[in-house]
Amino acid sequence: MVKNAIPNLKESLEAKLERTTSQLGELNRELAAQMIKLAAQTNDTTPLIQAVEALNKAKTYYKIDTAPKEALIVQCALADTLLKLGQKNCDRAALETSLVAYRRAITLASLVGDEIRRQDLKVNYKLAQTLTGRHKKTPSLFKVA
Repeated sequence: MVKNAIPNLKESLEAKLERTTSQLGELNRELAAQMIKLAAQTNDTTPLIQAVEALNKAKTYYKIDTAPKEALIVQCALADTLLKLGQKNCDRAALETSLVAYRRAITLASLVGDEIRRQDLKVNYKLAQTLTGRHKKTPSLFKVA
């Protein structure tokens, strides 16, 4: 009787751990979303640092190949807000951070199969690259040939 109870208890605890882990990831994504809203309302980039930290914590609670669509939405909002505030406030650090946020968002869009959003993100990523002086111009076709 006791031998049967141990595997059942183990399975029960593993299921609870999985649910709790999932909930922690969701809470961290929600915290990041709220910090992004706050930053957009106050035009202050400080809450975005907390949003980045919350998203990084959320990533520890799910595998990148099973990333939820909500993570993509929050990551996109973070990147867009960093770009907007970086432009508005001439904040190079925000623009630099937006590059990282856009790369992560592009990766998540690929993983969840959202090709339209991925293409939109790539456009904004190139804008951020241009604003930071990192965008390499495509050589003219006449110079390549």
